[in-house]
Amino acid sequence: MPSRKSMASRGPCALPRNRGTGFEDFFADPPMTPVEAAEEKLEIYAARIQACIQRFRSRRRLQGDLTVYFNEYLFLGGIDTSQNSFSGLDHKDLKDLTPAERRDATATDTVHSGSSANQQFYNGNREHWSVDFAGVAAGFFSTSLGQLTGFEKKKIETAIAVVEHFLRYVLQHDVCPEYQDDVESALLVCQQARKEWPMLNRLSDDLPGHFNLAATECFSTMEPGDWSLLSFTRPENFDAKAVFLATCALCGEMETLNRYSNGHLEPAKELTCTVQVTETRRPSDSLVQKFAALCIEGSSHAVEPVGKLFFKTAVIEDEWEQPEMPRLLKNDQRWIYLEDRMLANITPGMRMEMKIIELNTGIRFVKTILRLVPSFYTFLPQQMMKHYKPPREHDRAAPSVHDPSAEEGRIARELE
Repeated sequence: MPSRKSMASRGPCALPRNRGTGFEDFFADPPMTPVEAAEEKLEIYAARIQACIQRFRSRRRLQGDLTVYFNEYLFLGGIDTSQNSFSGLDHKDLKDLTPAERRDATATDTVHSGSSANQQFYNGNREHWSVDFAGVAAGFFSTSLGQLTGFEKKKIETAIAVVEHFLRYVLQHDVCPEYQDDVESALLVCQQARKEWPMLNRLSDDLPGHFNLAATECFSTMEPGDWSLLSFTRPENFDAKAVFLATCALCGEMETLNRYSNGHLEPAKELTCTVQVTETRRPSDSLVQKFAALCIEGSSHAVEPVGKLFFKTAVIEDEWEQPEMPRLLKNDQRWIYLEDRMLANITPGMRMEMKIIELNTGIRFVKTILRLVPSFYTFLPQQMMKHYKPPREHDRAAPSVHDPSAEEGRIARELE
């Protein structure tokens, strides 16, 4: 007599025996529990996206850097791209399989779930596992893009195009219609990356700007590390005093000028903070004309027009523990003067880690910018699993108070 399988062994969504066969006329599926619905959604999605990735690889010529970019993108999304157990088989051994079966047998991309989950990747059966196309794209463009491309223009475009092509493939083949909005949001992130990274690179080349440099030389000291990462070179015959006073005069900072003339202008505070841009206010046409008409006797350097950059306290997440930053104000909003050509390359949402000095009249200037990230910056925890190795049993005795030289003794014995 055949054994009767339990309901658990027949699957989480199995039909109870007292409900019939499920093929009766007017049969309606009973409601599922939240747990059953979540399991069905995740398991079905995992199979679909895994097959989609395999088909995409087979229908695109991913070679060299293209493979590196795509593998890194998939890894951050929790997809295992390592070789599987069938990778060494001869194609003759697979000739009896269908194209789909052959693709599955030789696939290098795996979505782990359940008991097959690899500790280096997400487990599809865990409570907080989620699908986030936009988040993975943002994480890839935030951290991996620069590491893999060195911010070379052509390589950046190639890396963005690889992700963009895959996302369009997902939409065109209706792989996961339930996540269509999310995939479309990821495509918008691709457009943001294509726009903002060149802006940030131009901004890095232009920093610190003449006003910030002049203020630093007048009221602080340039340290060896200041601006060194940005390939900064001080202009020849730069007159810091003239640039600072002329800018303050044209911007109407009369209190600052009065205190400077009386010898009472000095730094009130210096702090290192991480901020997020909330607004850029570029100089008006009349102010630009005033700067253009300015002529300083004995100086050949033109003073560039400045506008205002508004920001609030923020955090740039990464793999390091971040100390709590001091808040800038009760309403957490401040601004600095910045040259117009730099404001043109800044958009609200961008974040910066920088050293700021505030004078006793309220004027602030930037001494150093340590880090710049785009508005879509996202840090994915999966980034920290890149070099993860699973723990393993160690049968050798560790050093202890009873045998502090255990490790040295073992090495000596091995050498003998």
